[in-house]
Amino acid sequence: MRIATVAVASAALVAAGATAAVAAPAPAPSITIKASATTVKLGDVVTFSGKVDGIKEGSKVTLQVKDGKKWVSLPATTKVSKSAYKLGDKFDKKGVEVLRVKDGSAVSKNVSVTVR
Repeated sequence: MRIATVAVASAALVAAGATAAVAAPAPAPSITIKASATTVKLGDVVTFSGKVDGIKEGSKVTLQVKDGKKWVSLPATTKVSKSAYKLGDKFDKKGVEVLRVKDGSAVSKNVSVTVR
């Protein structure tokens, strides 16, 4: 009887330990984006800023522009500081530009800027 009690108690402890050791999955990294202006004149600089969650301090975020069906990284990059970023880019062609910010696999939603 004593061996059965120890075995049951041991199994319960092992099961409780295994349950406690399973951590909840970390939330997926996220990035927001906001443009300082959505309509600008040719040659104007637009500042893009946003917050990040689940991305390390000092990580590099890159501004990307949509070119047809693909995304092209622009030279505009900055590092995450205090869970936020801010960067700027100058537009040298007229039309509607669709942009986003990317860090690794995390990407922001798109934002459009009309250049006149």
